[in-house]
Amino acid sequence: MKKMLKAWLCLFLAASLALGLAGCTIPVPGFADYDVSGYIQALLDSSYHDSNEELMELAKITEEKARENNATTVENAVVNFCNIYELSPSEAQLQELQKVMKQAFALTKYMVKDERKTDTGYYLEVEIASITNFEGREADIEKLKTAAQQEATAANTAKPSVLPGEGNDDGYDEEGSDEEEESDPQSALSQAEPSGEKVDANELFIDKVLAFCKQELANISYDPEMRTIALDIRQTEKGELQLDLNQIEKIDQTVLRFTR
Repeated sequence: MKKMLKAWLCLFLAASLALGLAGCTIPVPGFADYDVSGYIQALLDSSYHDSNEELMELAKITEEKARENNATTVENAVVNFCNIYELSPSEAQLQELQKVMKQAFALTKYMVKDERKTDTGYYLEVEIASITNFEGREADIEKLKTAAQQEATAANTAKPSVLPGEGNDDGYDEEGSDEEEESDPQSALSQAEPSGEKVDANELFIDKVLAFCKQELANISYDPEMRTIALDIRQTEKGELQLDLNQIEKIDQTVLRFTR
């Protein structure tokens, strides 16, 4: 799976944060500061909590466009989770995993501090209480994989039940029941034989991982030690504000951690 990026954020920051700045050069004496922290707060609320009202107002975009931000954030997390834990879900399982990650992001905790004007633009910090339930769970997921493989092997190698007539040479049960003789042999055969459908070990494994993740959602844990991500927002000579998407990605990976 290829990793998706929030490419539209470049346009969002350049367009929405540069309102009224076109044609200006920096620095300009008396130039009014923008509420950059307000924009970042709106952006993160949209990304993680799917709360889009502020972003729609500040960026002048539709709700449909704003919700793409949350969808992309969730999809990125699913890709990272599958890559880290070497998972190969089906399309249906992928959708279930997206629901899990969306719910996890909705529980994230962070605080955007006020921006500080610098010679090159703006500097601000985001303090984060990371969700740690899905971090470093290699051993747990390996156990689920082993259990799935064992269960699938046992199911696929199970012996069929004894067919009628196989216990006694005369083909009757010990009481010689006429009812047994009149029964439909084809029906008995179909009940005794395996269905022929093998249990897919990988599918069973992913189902177990999904159940594990949903259980973790019900017992969310946060790192008691707050982490701080610094954002260095540059301002061009035209007044446009530019944010390195790697910094936003770092926040994504910190609010919901998969690796230590």
